[in-house]
Amino acid sequence: MQNQTNPPAARPSLKARIKGCKWLFEALQRLKHAPYPLLSGYMRLCHRRFGVDGNKVFFSSYDGGLYNDNPRAVAEALRKIAPKAKILFRLNGRGMAQADVPADFVKVPRFTPRTLREMATSRVIVTNAAMKIWMVKFPDQLYIQTWHGDRGFKKVQLDLDPRRRYFIEETKRIDLAVSGSAFGSRVFQSAFGVKDGILEVGCPRNDILVKRPPEVARRTREALGIEEGTRVVMYAPTFRTASSGSVQEAGLSLAKVRAALEKATGEKWVCITRGHVDSRGIHSDAALDVSDWPEVSPLLLATDLLITDYSSIGGDFMLLDRPVIFFMPDLDDYLDERGLYFDPLKSPLRVARSEAELLRILEKPLDGPGNCREVLDFFGCRETGRAAEIVAERIKRELRV
Repeated sequence: MQNQTNPPAARPSLKARIKGCKWLFEALQRLKHAPYPLLSGYMRLCHRRFGVDGNKVFFSSYDGGLYNDNPRAVAEALRKIAPKAKILFRLNGRGMAQADVPADFVKVPRFTPRTLREMATSRVIVTNAAMKIWMVKFPDQLYIQTWHGDRGFKKVQLDLDPRRRYFIEETKRIDLAVSGSAFGSRVFQSAFGVKDGILEVGCPRNDILVKRPPEVARRTREALGIEEGTRVVMYAPTFRTASSGSVQEAGLSLAKVRAALEKATGEKWVCITRGHVDSRGIHSDAALDVSDWPEVSPLLLATDLLITDYSSIGGDFMLLDRPVIFFMPDLDDYLDERGLYFDPLKSPLRVARSEAELLRILEKPLDGPGNCREVLDFFGCRETGRAAEIVAERIKRELRV
């Protein structure tokens, strides 16, 4: 495997420190909100002046980040069945430079007047995160919310704070929500106020996990420099507020994890780490950090064992019938800070509350699906392997193509 230097440990980000200073945070929020009426007004002006283009579809992933996740899967499916559709993708600097964005897709720079103009004049908008509070969705537009975690534990949107205007405004926009489970549909109902219009067909980004193309796993392992015959354990925790926007400490020894696995299986293992989109990677003692990979699905296909915590990635990985351990040493603190939809200790999840408990679990080989089916049934999984295609077909019916 290629050598990898872990990023140095970092103190809490500037964003986290500002949030900790209440008076400064509130002052900056008032300043930040000052131009909102102008931005909303510009979108209304564009919509009034140019109207809606009946063939245009606007995609955005993680508030205009990279070309990835559910919006990417839907965009590529739409391209196949509606080649005359005008497909636009809102991207940040890294996303604009991504080589795998199809040449016939229009790249729209994030945080520009063009972004607002294109959004205001698109027939369909597809996103996996809430719109900014000042963004306007018009009555002659179809707004599709795919979200970015169907089987996550963390409370979101209105379930997190029913009084926050940012969350309330999002409930007014959604015409269609895309869900991968009965659990995900209940979250859309309670956290997003979606009573009708839930398409419970699976998460588009997970279609590849249902189909499991072997060549993707092979190419991913080759790109990571992982030798044939070496097994892979991925550690992929969700973000913590204190480290949001900075490098996150692993919170466990992956060197010990690797040693335990090699002792239990008699095989060679390598550890990789994957940070949440709100972090800048994971700092650990013995792992290859792959947080800069735009898409997580190829990494999951190349992984034999997943260690996570409160992230929906665990429910996604179980579609591969491979073992998952939920490492939750800070469960009590996380319940106080964020709140969860259910008690993990009263669920079929395999939970470790400490590093010592995790290492004891690893003393026995974890080959096979284990309790994957039981967990997926617990969530009421509805993954079809055709989610992106089904959503694309729904979009096509709205277009003049």
